[in-house]
Amino acid sequence: MRKLLSLALVLALAVILPVAAFAEGSLVVYTPNPDEEITYILNTFAEKYDVDVELQSMGTGVCYTRLDSEKANPQADVMFGGVETTWTHDYPDLFETYVANGNDKLPAEYQNPDGLITYYILGGSCVMIVNDELEAELGIEIKSYADLLNPALKGKIANADPTSSSSAFAHLCNILLAMGDGENPYTSDAAWNYVESLIGQLDHSLTSGSSAVYKGVGNGEYVVGLSYEIGVAGFIRNGAQGVHTVYPTEGVCWTPVGSAIVKGAKNMDNAKLFMDWLISDECQTIMAEKTVCRGVRTDLFKATEYMPSFDTLNLKQENEEYTSANKQTIVDHWTELWTK
Repeated sequence: MRKLLSLALVLALAVILPVAAFAEGSLVVYTPNPDEEITYILNTFAEKYDVDVELQSMGTGVCYTRLDSEKANPQADVMFGGVETTWTHDYPDLFETYVANGNDKLPAEYQNPDGLITYYILGGSCVMIVNDELEAELGIEIKSYADLLNPALKGKIANADPTSSSSAFAHLCNILLAMGDGENPYTSDAAWNYVESLIGQLDHSLTSGSSAVYKGVGNGEYVVGLSYEIGVAGFIRNGAQGVHTVYPTEGVCWTPVGSAIVKGAKNMDNAKLFMDWLISDECQTIMAEKTVCRGVRTDLFKATEYMPSFDTLNLKQENEEYTSANKQTIVDHWTELWTK
């Protein structure tokens, strides 16, 4: 049996994952996921079910563009990861409806009653990463969003551009939810006044992307960065020293990330089998033990030194329907404040 090849996340990279000698059909997968998820989730599926998996790795936006251009003659069977309400709102006719076996075991808020998205990971949680030494030199302790407005941090905060980075947009929405008030915190004056103050603290500087945030804090360019849990947890687990994760005391929320079956998939049975696998006890346990992903099965999640349990955090529930439908309005408001 061949070993899994090292994968580069680039457009049109096709790799045949290892399978048993007697493969039971095929599965064509488009994914924006990192190697870790591919190795432990997709590769294990291929071996377990003797399915010949053809993988094409590309960015989330490219996945949707490809699927949209191919919808008259689908070339993929599933999109593995990257399937969220904010994207499916713009591409409502790309996926089949299928309710995976085990859906009833998921927390009610992450179940799939309409069959469109099979949520398997709670991703995108908004965290801060802090450089221990630089924080100590300033004589401060960063625990909250409010702490970021300390004048000593001006120009020393890393943040990606929410108009182009999905994780930065998610963090902006988390800030609005955590710092807002009233019936709709996303539109409240309190929330946007905070964002305007934070923009001033960024000193008109944004990083090139989400990974540049935690890497920039790690190498001492910044004291603190606004990032996402999986990226930061992986960075620390893989050996980053002198940094720690902060979950803002005002609140954090997890955005469920899913997979979906491509409408008209040529290998429909294997596509359905893959959805079943993603939320199975076995797959969710693998995620808890082998990856830095929080599986959607919160009952199987295991806390680590770099990923605390949910009951230690101030959890918020994002209004995904609102943030999806109003994404452009939120981005435009950010841009207006940024360019003032």
